[in-house]
Amino acid sequence: MSMIVYMGYEDKAWVYSDTRVSAKLEGVDYYIRDGFDKARAYGDKVVMVMGSLPMAEQIFYDIDFSDYQLDTIVSITSKVYKEHNQGEIGVYVLALDDNDKYVIHTISNLNDFAIETEVITNNVIGAAGANSDKALQHISEQLKAGIPRHEAIKSAYQHVADEKVGGDCILHQLDNTKEFTLIINRYKTYEIFDENPLRKFSEMAAMDGTAKFKKLILTDGNNTALLNSETRKFHLNNWDIEGVGSLDAQFIQASALTAEDGFINDLTVNALKTLDKTDTVGSKIDYVQAKDNFLKLVTGTITNRIHAQNSNGELLYWTDANKTNLTTSPTPYPFYDLTYNPIDKFKLYLEGAGDTSYPRMILGVGDGVTELSGKAIIEKPTGKLNISYHKSNTGTVREVTLDDMGITIRANNDGTVTIEGQNIKVTATNKITLDATNGYDFA
Repeated sequence: MSMIVYMGYEDKAWVYSDTRVSAKLEGVDYYIRDGFDKARAYGDKVVMVMGSLPMAEQIFYDIDFSDYQLDTIVSITSKVYKEHNQGEIGVYVLALDDNDKYVIHTISNLNDFAIETEVITNNVIGAAGANSDKALQHISEQLKAGIPRHEAIKSAYQHVADEKVGGDCILHQLDNTKEFTLIINRYKTYEIFDENPLRKFSEMAAMDGTAKFKKLILTDGNNTALLNSETRKFHLNNWDIEGVGSLDAQFIQASALTAEDGFINDLTVNALKTLDKTDTVGSKIDYVQAKDNFLKLVTGTITNRIHAQNSNGELLYWTDANKTNLTTSPTPYPFYDLTYNPIDKFKLYLEGAGDTSYPRMILGVGDGVTELSGKAIIEKPTGKLNISYHKSNTGTVREVTLDDMGITIRANNDGTVTIEGQNIKVTATNKITLDATNGYDFA
C-alpha cells in the first residue's frame, strides 16, 4: 500500500508519494522494504500505482512500452488485475485535460475501471491511499497554524508513517505556465523516519502441514552443503536441476554470461532493454527497448540512483572499474538501481492485431502541443504506403500516399507543395488536369 497527496498551488499541480512496500496477512500489515517508486513520469503524465507489488511492477512495465494514453493505461490496469486477481488496485494519473486544466484520474477495480476525474485548481489539496484521512486532518491543522503548504504535507507523511507508508518522500510537479510547454519535474524531498518499530514477518509452523523455519541447513550424504537459510545461500553448483518451468532472477552471471558479453544459443524474452553502464545522475543514455510487437529508440535521463541490493538485502558492487562482474564485497564501485526519465524518439510496432495488423513507425519527439505535432509517421496498411509529417504546434498533415490507384501528395490547410530542379519534365500518357480555386500563376 502507499499514500499520495496532490495539490494545486502557484498555477502548478503537485503530487507527493512514498516508496514503502508492505504486505497484509490475516488482516495485519507488515513492512517489507523501501525504495519502490510508486509515481513515475510517462510523456505528459505522472502515473501512481497502489496495490500488490507484482501488479504495480507489471503495470509500470506495460506502460513503459505503451503510447502513454489514458485509455491504454486503463486497459493495462484492467488486464493486470484480471491476471493477478489479488486484492485491490488503484491507479492515479496526473495530467492536463483538453482545456489545459490539471486533473487527476482515478482507475480502480472498485469502480470497475471506470475513469473518475477531479480537476485540481489552486489551493485544492487531496489525498488517497493508506492513512490518507489521517494525513488530510494533519495537513488541515498545520495550515491553520500557519505552516506553509509543502511543509505541512511533508509533516503529514512523517505523522502517518507506519508499515504501509514510509521510505522516501518523492514530489512530482506539473508546470504548464509556459506557453506550448508542459514541464514535469521530479524531486526527492526527504527521508521519512520511522518513529516506532515496524512489524515484520516472523517464522512460524502450522499443524496443517505447512511450516516456516528460521534456520535450515540441508546437506547430502557426504555432508556437501546444499542449502543454508541462515546465510541465505542455495548452493546450486552442487545440484543438477532438470525441467525449470520458469526462472525469475534479479541478476544472472556465469563464466560465459556476464555484463560484458554472453553466449546464448536460443533466447526468447518478452522484453529487452539495452543500457550501458553509465550511472551518473543527469547523464543521458540512448538505448533500445523491445517488448511483444513493439520497439522503441529512447533517450533516457538518469534522474535518481539508489545503491542496489540483492534479495538478501546485501549491497552490490562492481568488482573493478571495468564493471563486468558483481559482488557483495565492498569495492569503490557501487552498483546502482537507476531511475530514468525516458524520451521516445522512434517507435516501431504493429497497428491492430492478427492477420489485419500492419507495421507503423513514429519518428521524432514532437513538440508536445498535440499528440503528433512535430512527428513523422510511416505506415503500411493493406494496399497502400503512407508517409506523413504533422506540422509543429497544430499537427496539420503533410503526406505522400502510394496506393493501388497511384500517388497522392497532400499539404493540408496552409501547406505548400514545392517541386524544385534544374530541369523538370511532366509526361502523361493520357492527359494533364490542373484545378485551382483562385486561378493560375505561371511566372
